[in-house]
Amino acid sequence: MAATQIRNYRINTKFVKGTDNGVNNLALDVGDALLDNPAFPKLPVSLVDVSAQQVAFSASMVEARKGGADRTRLKQAARQVLTDSLVKISLYCQSEAMHDLDTLLSSGFDVVSTNRTSAPLDQPAIISIQNNVSGQLTVRGQSVLNGRMYQVRGSTDGGKTWTLWPQFNGARLMVLSPTTPGTTYIVEFCALGGSTGQSAWSNPISIMAT
Repeated sequence: MAATQIRNYRINTKFVKGTDNGVNNLALDVGDALLDNPAFPKLPVSLVDVSAQQVAFSASMVEARKGGADRTRLKQAARQVLTDSLVKISLYCQSEAMHDLDTLLSSGFDVVSTNRTSAPLDQPAIISIQNNVSGQLTVRGQSVLNGRMYQVRGSTDGGKTWTLWPQFNGARLMVLSPTTPGTTYIVEFCALGGSTGQSAWSNPISIMAT
């Protein structure tokens, strides 16, 4: 009998060298994914602390846009605090999930395979879309293995024409803004990467913006 092959997966920690917006959005994704997640009961940094660090970093980003070396240093310091926490959490999630891909993906972090052979990406899926904030839609989707980024598109004419929103680092929490209240949007998204450049588009969901 052939031995069972163990697939090796790991959390992608390249976010430490990513953009400020990427780090900020990842913190939101991870916080949403790990809240009441039974697979990861003993986080090394509390989600309350991560949320506070994310808010502080987001505020420092706004201040840094005004210019000035002091504001830039404060932003960099706030980013370092947040990325240090995310790294600690990612290492913990990696040790808990080991080779279980579904569990790793449930952490909110991007997951890559140690197999260097490039392959087409799986089709992602929309879990839900919320319209409880005026002028925006919040899409919650499933991440896919080796997905580098996620592209969302929307249509207001039944799928005849599509508009692309900016790309997202994670699929767990994608905020689409601005949207027009009273307008019905068809929304779908795809993962970017893999041997074909992008996955198939997800299941479309229709929702009215508020």
